[in-house]
Amino acid sequence: MTEYHFNAELAQRHGVNGAIFLHAMAFWVAKNQANGRHFHEGRTWTYNTLDALTKLFPFWTRRQVERIVAKLKEDGALLTGNFSQDKTDRTVWYALTDPVLEAYGLLVCLTSPDGDMGDSDDKEPPHPISPDGEMDFTKQGQPFHQTGKCNKETVTDQLYYPPLPPKGERRALKGDKQTVQAMLHAYTGEDQELAQALDDLMEVRSAKKAVDSPRAISTLLNKLDKLADGSRELKLQIVRESVTNSWKGVFPLRGGQAPAARREVERHVE
Repeated sequence: MTEYHFNAELAQRHGVNGAIFLHAMAFWVAKNQANGRHFHEGRTWTYNTLDALTKLFPFWTRRQVERIVAKLKEDGALLTGNFSQDKTDRTVWYALTDPVLEAYGLLVCLTSPDGDMGDSDDKEPPHPISPDGEMDFTKQGQPFHQTGKCNKETVTDQLYYPPLPPKGERRALKGDKQTVQAMLHAYTGEDQELAQALDDLMEVRSAKKAVDSPRAISTLLNKLDKLADGSRELKLQIVRESVTNSWKGVFPLRGGQAPAARREVERHVE
Protein backbone atom coordinates (compact mmCIF):
# COMPACT_ATOMS: atom_id res chain seq x y z
CA MET A 1 0.00 0.00 0.00
CA THR A 2 1.35 3.37 -1.00
CA GLU A 3 1.70 5.86 1.85
CA TYR A 4 1.78 9.64 1.55
CA HIS A 5 3.35 11.88 4.18
CA PHE A 6 3.71 15.57 4.93
CA ASN A 7 5.30 18.09 7.25
CA ALA A 8 2.76 19.22 9.87
CA GLU A 9 4.17 22.74 10.11
CA LEU A 10 3.87 23.20 6.34
CA ALA A 11 0.34 21.75 6.42
CA GLN A 12 -0.66 24.51 8.84
CA ARG A 13 0.72 27.12 6.44
CA HIS A 14 -0.35 25.68 3.08
CA GLY A 15 -2.97 23.01 3.76
CA VAL A 16 -2.59 19.24 3.69
CA ASN A 17 -2.64 18.97 -0.11
CA GLY A 18 0.06 21.62 -0.43
CA ALA A 19 2.16 19.95 2.25
CA ILE A 20 1.94 16.56 0.52
CA PHE A 21 3.09 18.11 -2.75
CA LEU A 22 5.96 19.97 -1.04
CA HIS A 23 7.01 16.73 0.67
CA ALA A 24 7.42 15.07 -2.73
CA MET A 25 9.37 18.01 -4.11
CA ALA A 26 11.64 18.01 -1.03
CA PHE A 27 12.52 14.36 -1.67
CA TRP A 28 13.62 15.04 -5.26
CA VAL A 29 15.37 18.29 -4.41
CA ALA A 30 17.35 16.52 -1.66
CA LYS A 31 18.50 13.84 -4.12
CA ASN A 32 19.43 16.35 -6.80
CA GLN A 33 21.13 18.60 -4.28
CA ALA A 34 23.24 15.75 -2.92
CA ASN A 35 24.25 14.71 -6.44
CA GLY A 36 24.95 18.26 -7.65
CA ARG A 37 22.27 18.02 -10.34
CA HIS A 38 19.85 20.60 -11.76
CA PHE A 39 21.33 23.67 -10.07
CA HIS A 40 20.05 26.85 -11.72
CA GLU A 41 19.70 30.45 -10.56
CA GLY A 42 21.04 29.68 -7.10
CA ARG A 43 18.67 26.78 -6.41
CA THR A 44 18.34 23.05 -6.92
CA TRP A 45 15.36 22.09 -9.07
CA THR A 46 13.37 19.00 -9.94
CA TYR A 47 10.93 18.49 -12.79
CA ASN A 48 8.02 16.37 -13.89
CA THR A 49 5.11 16.56 -16.29
CA LEU A 50 1.53 17.05 -15.14
CA ASP A 51 0.65 13.61 -16.47
CA ALA A 52 3.41 12.04 -14.40
CA LEU A 53 2.30 13.95 -11.30
CA THR A 54 -1.28 12.74 -11.64
CA LYS A 55 0.06 9.19 -11.77
CA LEU A 56 2.23 9.84 -8.75
CA PHE A 57 -0.77 11.30 -6.91
CA PRO A 58 -3.71 9.20 -8.22
CA PHE A 59 -6.16 10.86 -5.81
CA TRP A 60 -5.69 14.23 -7.59
CA THR A 61 -6.89 15.17 -11.05
CA ARG A 62 -4.70 17.10 -13.46
CA ARG A 63 -6.70 20.24 -12.68
CA GLN A 64 -6.28 19.73 -8.93
CA VAL A 65 -2.50 19.46 -9.35
CA GLU A 66 -2.51 22.72 -11.31
CA ARG A 67 -4.52 24.43 -8.55
CA ILE A 68 -2.20 23.11 -5.81
CA VAL A 69 0.88 24.35 -7.67
CA ALA A 70 -0.72 27.74 -8.33
CA LYS A 71 -1.68 28.14 -4.65
CA LEU A 72 1.82 27.17 -3.45
CA LYS A 73 3.33 29.72 -5.83
CA GLU A 74 0.90 32.36 -4.57
CA ASP A 75 1.83 31.49 -0.98
CA GLY A 76 5.54 31.88 -1.76
CA ALA A 77 6.37 28.22 -1.09
CA LEU A 78 7.11 27.04 -4.62
CA LEU A 79 8.92 28.34 -7.69
CA THR A 80 8.49 27.13 -11.25
CA GLY A 81 10.72 27.44 -14.29
CA ASN A 82 11.91 25.71 -17.43
CA PHE A 83 15.58 24.82 -17.84
CA SER A 84 15.27 22.14 -20.52
CA GLN A 85 17.87 22.37 -23.26
CA ASP A 86 15.14 21.58 -25.77
CA LYS A 87 13.20 24.84 -26.05
CA THR A 88 10.12 22.97 -27.29
CA ASP A 89 10.01 20.96 -24.06
CA ARG A 90 7.39 22.56 -21.80
CA THR A 91 8.02 20.30 -18.81
CA VAL A 92 7.70 22.37 -15.63
CA TRP A 93 10.64 22.55 -13.21
CA TYR A 94 10.02 23.10 -9.50
CA ALA A 95 12.14 24.58 -6.71
CA LEU A 96 11.37 25.19 -3.05
CA THR A 97 11.60 28.63 -1.48
CA ASP A 98 13.83 29.25 1.53
CA PRO A 99 11.19 28.75 4.28
CA VAL A 100 10.32 25.31 2.89
CA LEU A 101 13.97 24.35 2.43
CA GLU A 102 14.60 25.39 6.01
CA ALA A 103 11.72 23.21 7.25
CA TYR A 104 13.44 20.20 5.68
CA GLY A 105 16.96 21.18 6.65
CA LEU A 106 17.90 21.67 3.00
CA LEU A 107 18.85 25.35 3.14
CA VAL A 108 22.60 24.87 2.76
CA CYS A 109 23.77 28.17 1.33
CA LEU A 110 23.08 31.83 2.00
CA THR A 111 22.23 34.61 -0.42
CA SER A 112 23.14 38.19 0.50
CA PRO A 113 20.70 41.07 -0.14
CA ASP A 114 22.61 42.14 -3.25
CA GLY A 115 22.25 38.67 -4.80
CA ASP A 116 25.81 37.46 -4.20
CA MET A 117 26.40 34.13 -2.53
CA GLY A 118 27.65 34.50 1.02
CA ASP A 119 27.38 36.94 3.89
CA SER A 120 27.33 40.67 3.22
CA ASP A 121 30.31 41.27 5.57
CA ASP A 122 32.56 39.15 3.32
CA LYS A 123 32.78 36.32 5.81
CA GLU A 124 33.15 32.93 4.24
CA PRO A 125 29.72 31.24 4.10
CA PRO A 126 29.51 28.00 6.02
CA HIS A 127 28.26 26.00 3.02
CA PRO A 128 29.11 27.75 -0.27
CA ILE A 129 28.65 26.68 -3.84
CA SER A 130 31.83 25.11 -5.09
CA PRO A 131 33.56 26.45 -8.24
CA ASP A 132 32.24 23.58 -10.36
CA GLY A 133 28.66 24.44 -9.47
CA GLU A 134 27.96 21.52 -7.14
CA MET A 135 26.22 22.14 -3.86
CA ASP A 136 28.08 21.40 -0.64
CA PHE A 137 25.85 19.12 1.43
CA THR A 138 26.13 17.88 5.00
CA LYS A 139 28.30 15.15 6.48
CA GLN A 140 28.21 11.96 4.46
CA GLY A 141 25.09 9.97 5.22
CA GLN A 142 23.30 12.95 6.83
CA PRO A 143 20.56 14.43 4.59
CA PHE A 144 19.69 17.24 7.01
CA HIS A 145 21.84 20.29 7.55
CA GLN A 146 23.26 20.41 11.07
CA THR A 147 21.60 23.76 11.80
CA GLY A 148 18.32 22.89 10.09
CA LYS A 149 15.13 21.67 11.71
CA CYS A 150 13.63 18.28 10.97
CA ASN A 151 10.09 17.97 12.26
CA LYS A 152 8.96 14.66 13.68
CA GLU A 153 6.29 14.52 10.98
CA THR A 154 8.99 14.46 8.29
CA VAL A 155 9.47 10.97 6.93
CA THR A 156 13.17 10.67 7.50
CA ASP A 157 13.48 7.32 5.75
CA GLN A 158 12.48 9.06 2.52
CA LEU A 159 15.08 11.84 2.71
CA TYR A 160 17.50 9.01 3.22
CA TYR A 161 21.01 8.05 2.31
CA PRO A 162 22.29 4.50 2.85
CA PRO A 163 24.50 4.18 5.94
CA LEU A 164 28.21 3.68 5.55
CA PRO A 165 29.20 -0.01 5.54
CA PRO A 166 30.69 -1.42 8.77
CA LYS A 167 34.42 -1.29 9.21
CA GLY A 168 36.09 -4.10 7.36
CA GLU A 169 33.40 -4.38 4.67
CA ARG A 170 34.50 -3.87 1.09
CA ARG A 171 33.39 -0.52 -0.30
CA ALA A 172 33.68 0.90 -3.78
CA LEU A 173 36.53 3.26 -4.46
CA LYS A 174 35.61 6.94 -4.68
CA GLY A 175 36.54 7.00 -8.35
CA ASP A 176 34.36 3.95 -8.98
CA LYS A 177 31.37 5.59 -7.33
CA GLN A 178 31.75 8.71 -9.44
CA THR A 179 32.08 6.60 -12.59
CA VAL A 180 28.97 4.59 -11.69
CA GLN A 181 26.97 7.76 -11.03
CA ALA A 182 28.04 9.14 -14.39
CA MET A 183 27.06 5.86 -16.09
CA LEU A 184 23.61 5.87 -14.51
CA HIS A 185 23.07 9.53 -15.38
CA ALA A 186 24.10 8.93 -18.98
CA TYR A 187 21.81 5.89 -19.17
CA THR A 188 18.69 7.61 -17.81
CA GLY A 189 19.26 11.05 -19.29
CA GLU A 190 16.33 13.31 -18.34
CA ASP A 191 14.04 10.35 -17.55
CA GLN A 192 13.42 11.05 -13.87
CA GLU A 193 11.17 8.02 -13.37
CA LEU A 194 13.78 5.60 -14.67
CA ALA A 195 16.51 7.39 -12.68
CA GLN A 196 14.47 6.96 -9.48
CA ALA A 197 13.87 3.27 -10.20
CA LEU A 198 17.58 2.64 -10.75
CA ASP A 199 18.44 4.66 -7.63
CA ASP A 200 16.12 2.36 -5.67
CA LEU A 201 17.81 -0.68 -7.17
CA MET A 202 21.24 0.68 -6.24
CA GLU A 203 20.05 1.05 -2.66
CA VAL A 204 18.92 -2.57 -2.68
CA ARG A 205 22.31 -3.62 -4.02
CA SER A 206 24.02 -1.58 -1.32
CA ALA A 207 21.91 -3.24 1.38
CA LYS A 208 22.77 -6.64 -0.12
CA LYS A 209 26.47 -5.68 -0.18
CA ALA A 210 26.71 -6.15 -3.94
CA VAL A 211 29.86 -4.92 -5.67
CA ASP A 212 28.92 -1.78 -7.60
CA SER A 213 31.99 -1.51 -9.78
CA PRO A 214 31.70 0.16 -13.20
CA ARG A 215 32.03 -3.26 -14.83
CA ALA A 216 29.23 -4.74 -12.69
CA ILE A 217 26.87 -1.84 -13.40
CA SER A 218 27.71 -1.91 -17.11
CA THR A 219 26.79 -5.59 -17.18
CA LEU A 220 23.53 -4.89 -15.33
CA LEU A 221 22.51 -2.08 -17.71
CA ASN A 222 23.37 -4.14 -20.79
CA LYS A 223 21.24 -6.99 -19.46
CA LEU A 224 18.39 -4.57 -18.77
CA ASP A 225 18.57 -3.34 -22.38
CA LYS A 226 18.37 -6.90 -23.70
CA LEU A 227 15.47 -7.87 -21.42
CA ALA A 228 13.47 -4.74 -22.25
CA ASP A 229 14.24 -4.89 -25.98
CA GLY A 230 14.30 -1.10 -26.22
CA SER A 231 11.04 -0.54 -24.31
CA ARG A 232 11.26 2.13 -21.61
CA GLU A 233 8.07 0.83 -19.97
CA LEU A 234 9.51 -2.66 -19.73
CA LYS A 235 12.71 -1.29 -18.21
CA LEU A 236 10.68 0.38 -15.48
CA GLN A 237 8.69 -2.77 -14.79
CA ILE A 238 11.80 -4.96 -14.67
CA VAL A 239 13.71 -2.65 -12.33
CA ARG A 240 10.70 -2.12 -10.06
CA GLU A 241 10.11 -5.87 -9.82
CA SER A 242 13.73 -6.31 -8.73
CA VAL A 243 13.34 -3.59 -6.09
CA THR A 244 10.05 -5.06 -4.82
CA ASN A 245 11.68 -8.48 -4.42
CA SER A 246 15.00 -7.10 -3.12
CA TRP A 247 16.93 -8.64 -5.99
CA LYS A 248 20.44 -7.43 -6.71
CA GLY A 249 20.07 -7.90 -10.47
CA VAL A 250 17.47 -7.68 -13.23
CA PHE A 251 15.52 -10.65 -14.59
CA PRO A 252 12.72 -11.40 -17.04
CA LEU A 253 9.33 -10.29 -15.74
CA ARG A 254 7.34 -12.94 -13.98
CA GLY A 255 4.40 -13.79 -16.21
CA GLY A 256 5.56 -11.41 -18.93
CA GLN A 257 4.63 -7.73 -19.19
CA ALA A 258 2.49 -6.53 -16.31
CA PRO A 259 -1.10 -5.38 -16.98
CA ALA A 260 -1.54 -1.64 -17.37
CA ALA A 261 -3.43 -1.38 -14.10
CA ARG A 262 -0.42 -2.74 -12.24
CA ARG A 263 2.30 -0.67 -13.85
CA GLU A 264 2.45 2.05 -11.22
CA VAL A 265 5.17 1.51 -8.65
CA GLU A 266 4.34 1.83 -4.97
CA ARG A 267 6.37 4.70 -3.64
CA HIS A 268 6.56 6.73 -0.47
CA VAL A 269 6.37 10.41 -1.22
CA GLU A 270 8.41 13.15 0.38
